[in-house]
Amino acid sequence: MATFVTRAQWGARAPKKTSTDIDPSRGGVAVHHTGATRFAAGAHSSCAAQVRGIQKHHMDDKGWDDVAYTYLVCVHGSIYEGRGVGLRTAANGTNDSNHRYYAVCGLVGGTSSSYDTVTSALIDGFRTSIARLRSVGGAATGITGHRAFLATECPGRLGEHMAAMEPGSSGGGPTDPPPSGAPPWPGVLLHYPPVTVHSSARTWQQQMKRRGWTLTVDGAYGEQSRRVCLAFQQEKGLTVDGVVGEKTWNASWTAPVTAAAASARSAPEASAPDWPGVLFTAPPRTVHPGVRVWQRRMRERDWGVPVDGTYDRRSREACVAFQQQHGLTPDGVVGPATWHAAWTAPSA
Repeated sequence: MATFVTRAQWGARAPKKTSTDIDPSRGGVAVHHTGATRFAAGAHSSCAAQVRGIQKHHMDDKGWDDVAYTYLVCVHGSIYEGRGVGLRTAANGTNDSNHRYYAVCGLVGGTSSSYDTVTSALIDGFRTSIARLRSVGGAATGITGHRAFLATECPGRLGEHMAAMEPGSSGGGPTDPPPSGAPPWPGVLLHYPPVTVHSSARTWQQQMKRRGWTLTVDGAYGEQSRRVCLAFQQEKGLTVDGVVGEKTWNASWTAPVTAAAASARSAPEASAPDWPGVLFTAPPRTVHPGVRVWQRRMRERDWGVPVDGTYDRRSREACVAFQQQHGLTPDGVVGPATWHAAWTAPSA
């Protein structure tokens, strides 16, 4: 299973500025490699430094605002957050392609006769990246190589494996079979908001209902399904993000049913106000009425943040510490899972 590494975790520099001028629903994801020289790190401990080096080259040598890619994936299967979801890339070569496509770069390179080994972990990282960009980032189904947009050899021999990067595909090298009793993960991240409508949502809902959870089996993963997921993840010691990815999917079939779940129980009652639909980030600072609501709740929980409606450095630092304390992705962004946890997570 691919591991996601946030910008804070790999030591990213702050971007000079960001742009949300991107509409990947009209394109998809572009695949890149690092160049015509072999690049893959033998030791995984070197990969974060490679990503920092790429960012330095892009910002200092090329004068770009940040590392050019949306994500970067190493041969060991880690996904490094680059510009991230919802932000325009600078990697695809044309204004139109940067507007319509996210960019995911494999940390491999070389020539046709001398190329880094394309590992199954690398391909799995691409699959997971693409699934995430479709589910969370609104990307369309297109998967294409950098060379489709301008005259370049990129993505080199990595381009031979693009069919195997399709979420749900089993190509591209040996993969671990699903745990006994679990159907294969479909490669679709079930999340809310927005509602994820997919046949796999119905399959998961049916399984959770069999386990004793009360929820509607309708193939639409909405607020009720997310609340069940959050409670299940907390119960089983999984990352509590409200997203049904591969680990949560497999645990839904393989984790033992606890005594509490054996009875037909209901999902925990929603006690959090509706998420305002805005990601609170810094930098740049987010100014929104919902920030004040979240800050007031954090102060009620004894986190020392100002209640001023501006999500700045102090709010972000409190957010990261809160996320770490409660097993959330420590990215400093108040999204739906962190918002919900501010009201529902138990006090430390």
